[in-house]
Amino acid sequence: MLILVIGCSNKESNKGFTLVEILVALIIIGITTTLVTLNFSSLSSVTKQVNTIEDNINFLTEESIVTGNIIGWYFNANEQYAAYLLDEDKQKIIKDLNKSSWVDTQSLKKTFKFLDGTKIELGEKEYKTPLLVFYPSGENSGGIIDIYYEEYIQRIVINNNGKINNEVVNY
Repeated sequence: MLILVIGCSNKESNKGFTLVEILVALIIIGITTTLVTLNFSSLSSVTKQVNTIEDNINFLTEESIVTGNIIGWYFNANEQYAAYLLDEDKQKIIKDLNKSSWVDTQSLKKTFKFLDGTKIELGEKEYKTPLLVFYPSGENSGGIIDIYYEEYIQRIVINNNGKINNEVVNY
């Protein structure tokens, strides 16, 4: 009678997985979980970025409608602010903007593209004119913000009617 190494002579009792098979399955599950978690966290940050910008746009649109004033949104690579455009020389700055979207991406390259096709890089330079203008009718001047991450570009399209489209564009 032949006896197997495990001490059983019956092939029907040789059921189950070897230790190597179990370890390989656990390694595959671990790698998959890690990849899914990393991708989810980067998508979560993109969503957070858009929600913050969308909150600012909604706030400025409502503020312009309620006050009946034209509002300009000024921003560069590091900071942003909004101001009522009362006269050519006078501005009254609005303090209630959510600034976390710019703080989180300070080190990243950003560009702004106007609807006429003019594209500028947002750097340290502060522009004298607002990049987005909000009107009491509920409309705005519109534009496209591109934020350059290492693996992709986050494109935030701001339509004239205040709708925002978020796209992730691969290099």
